[in-house]
Amino acid sequence: MELVRTRVIAAIALLAGLGLGCSKGSSGPDPAGSAAAPAEAKPSAKGIEAAGNDAAVVELAKKALGCKWGSYGFDSMCPEMKTLIESELIRDGKADATFVSFLEDPNEQVRWLGSRVLSQRGRVFRNDKALATRIVVVAEGETSKTVAQELGGVVGGIKHADTGLGERIQVMAKGHAVQQMRTSLLARMLFSNGETLYEFVKDIATNDKDAVVRKAAMSAFWTGTPPSRAADSCKMWLGFVDDAADDVSGEAAYLTAFYPQGGGCKAEWDPLLDKIEKRAKDGTIKSTQMASALFYLHRQTGASDAQKKRALAVARMIVENGKNSGMARGRALELVAEKDPDGKKLLQSMQEDPDVFVKRRAKDLADKASKPADDKAKAAEGDKAKAPEADKAKASATKKP
Repeated sequence: MELVRTRVIAAIALLAGLGLGCSKGSSGPDPAGSAAAPAEAKPSAKGIEAAGNDAAVVELAKKALGCKWGSYGFDSMCPEMKTLIESELIRDGKADATFVSFLEDPNEQVRWLGSRVLSQRGRVFRNDKALATRIVVVAEGETSKTVAQELGGVVGGIKHADTGLGERIQVMAKGHAVQQMRTSLLARMLFSNGETLYEFVKDIATNDKDAVVRKAAMSAFWTGTPPSRAADSCKMWLGFVDDAADDVSGEAAYLTAFYPQGGGCKAEWDPLLDKIEKRAKDGTIKSTQMASALFYLHRQTGASDAQKKRALAVARMIVENGKNSGMARGRALELVAEKDPDGKKLLQSMQEDPDVFVKRRAKDLADKASKPADDKAKAAEGDKAKAPEADKAKASATKKP
């Protein structure tokens, strides 16, 4: 009996060890990764795949992503790109929310595409605080120069008063790590927000350490100057003509001469000619824009005959002084060739200039000037050839039956 009892106890122990002793343990411990284990939460999709995106717009965008990509983004002439930009689905900001989601995509091409569309077709985001905040967050951390060039313009379009994001945007304008973000932002923010940012942008144009950024800030006043501040902008540009940075001084001269609002910067035209003439004599003109300034001043309807005559004379000085840059001399030569009665003589002499660019430009302009005369001569010969036939036809028509 004792032997039977011992065997029964041993059997029970064995069954318990195999997990067959009770219903709770009959299935054993849950294997790792079984369906009974709680599923791991997946992060929400972002960017072009974000939930809530307009499916029809996303379909068009994905086709545009097949366009040729370069250092400045997608080819704007690509058919799929044009189809997207011109689509009624995105006009008047109807798809702004979708394209703001694109800005949050890890793929820089998707971010660029979202930026380009918002820049060209966006509208709602400018005044919508929620959308504008998402744009600013993305822009603050953007590192791609290609994307920043487009995205900066989008940030520049945001209305500070409506969104309350002015301070954050100004911080970006003053010190974002990517230069392209700053330049494209500055190019648009004054136009979008007007008088309230006039002094802020002027301060960057005057004091920033980056000459490229200063040039962008200064140029922003071309479209961003309120009508009441036109005279102030003209004075500011004239002051920048003396800037040590050639690109800044050249652009300033161009803006002073070409600005069209209110009849132009008339009060600054004579002082501008003084400044350009001094540089021409010193041989320190490096920017083609400074030579272009003379071109556009000559075209100003409000410029006097004396000012136009002087602009031609200064252009000659630039051309004839070999210390000025070849490209600036070539640009000045265009004005002389077009407007100066003695321009042909100068073109002929400049074809022997030591500077390769000036020599080639003089030859091209001389060839261009000779074509109209050649065309007239050919036309005259053609008329003579046609005359006998015309006379025969006329005589035939006058004969009586």
